[in-house]
Amino acid sequence: MPAPKYLPHVLYSTVLTSVSIHLLWQRRASEDDRARKNAQITILEDLARQLRSGAPITDEEVDRLRNLARVHGVQGSGEDMAEGHGVPERKVQWADVLWGRKWSDQEGSDEWEQKDLEQIRTEFSKAAS
Repeated sequence: MPAPKYLPHVLYSTVLTSVSIHLLWQRRASEDDRARKNAQITILEDLARQLRSGAPITDEEVDRLRNLARVHGVQGSGEDMAEGHGVPERKVQWADVLWGRKWSDQEGSDEWEQKDLEQIRTEFSKAAS
């Protein structure tokens, strides 16, 4: 059975659409990262300015600001951390560009699911008692 003459056009348009959607997703992710980094820089600059000015600041306030500026592990795993930096190193392959990235690190969502399940179990055990 011969392939229809429009099959290459369908494949090209599918690939082009997939690439454009994933590039858009990457652009939005980089904008989010940039905004997060700018917020961290602003928080740390304010903390440094307060410490340099000699204004009285409590240890709790310093800890709170440091925790706000801390990089939380949203994406990436501990295995792919860049040398000496707290930034995960990402390797993008063509298969990821065409078919999307498969997230293998679902520990964060699994942890929340486990907490929810534990909370539901405790509520059921209290209701049964």
